[in-house]
Amino acid sequence: MSARAKLPPELADLLRSELETAIQEAALHRDDELIARRYIIEKWAQIDIAAELGWRRSTVGDHLKYILKRVIEVSEQLHTKRT
Repeated sequence: MSARAKLPPELADLLRSELETAIQEAALHRDDELIARRYIIEKWAQIDIAAELGWRRSTVGDHLKYILKRVIEVSEQLHTKRT
């Protein structure tokens, strides 16, 4: 595989189980959930995800913008301490 994916700071320190929960709770479409799992959990590069899906790397990148935003929002809701 190519270079590994670099997670945004908001997700970088979360445990794998927390990331998996955030992806699941984000209610993404099937392809977007696959992209999220490959990129966030398995640390695949965008080009490798694109090859698996038969897409262009830029298309995966466009989807990742939405996916990461959504997963960050959900993870912040799930893992914010409530007082």
